[in-house]
Amino acid sequence: MSGPLVWRALAAGAGFNVAISLLMSFGSGFLFGLVGASWFALLAFVLRVVSALADIGSGAIAGYIANRDGPLHGALASLIASLLMLPISFVRMWVASADVFSALGAAYWIDFGLWTAVGLVLAAIAGFLVVELRRARGA
Repeated sequence: MSGPLVWRALAAGAGFNVAISLLMSFGSGFLFGLVGASWFALLAFVLRVVSALADIGSGAIAGYIANRDGPLHGALASLIASLLMLPISFVRMWVASADVFSALGAAYWIDFGLWTAVGLVLAAIAGFLVVELRRARGA
């Protein structure tokens, strides 16, 4: 680490990720209502891709603003966004089902942990690339 964390970069990166995640979270309920059951797998895959793009965007934004320690700022921005979205997910599950605790079984936590780890890696790579590209341009 070459200096203190740039909190503005973390807030901007996490804010971007949370905004995309909220749109996706509430929009997915609408989209799943529009398509037939045969399209659920494809729609779920598209939502994963959008989630990955949100992580990449948050890492790139955090790395760009910080202009140093891109992987750290990118990964932290993604982690902050994931932790901010967790209570929102709990509330959405609680509203959708009276038995929210059965939905929070091992499968939920494994899925959450794995996709959070993938998001952290993607955001760290994006943060690294943005900082290195800026450095190569002399910015």
